[in-house]
Amino acid sequence: MFVFRAHNAVNARLHKPVYSTLAECMEVLKTNTKTRTPADYRMSYVNHITRYWRTIQDISGIVALKKVNEMRKIEMEYFSRIDTKFDVELKDDLVVIPRNWVEDGLHSEPIPQQPSVFLGNSNARAGFRIVGGRMRLR
Repeated sequence: MFVFRAHNAVNARLHKPVYSTLAECMEVLKTNTKTRTPADYRMSYVNHITRYWRTIQDISGIVALKKVNEMRKIEMEYFSRIDTKFDVELKDDLVVIPRNWVEDGLHSEPIPQQPSVFLGNSNARAGFRIVGGRMRLR
């Protein structure tokens, strides 16, 4: 449900079609994967982000490539083996959340408030710096 709701939120911002029911979302998904398998889409995405992060020649690129390689491994060793072709049974529910539910707080349980706790120095800085040609944690 979250994926469909998030997809609809992006589509609404881009002025693309927004689908209101789970059944409609599943039908569109099945239609879009008739000519190209979900595994092909996933591997295409992994290849795309690999090409992008290879162009970043700093620590963020190196770390991201490790995560991308982990995504590739998960795809090859897990997802490709259990592909269901979206033939699953899901409880039908609204995919579009009406704005008044969010604004009025209807149909939702109150979120328990946790007291915020601050530990540490208010002048503390985080991040990396270069010292003597090496990266150091601040």
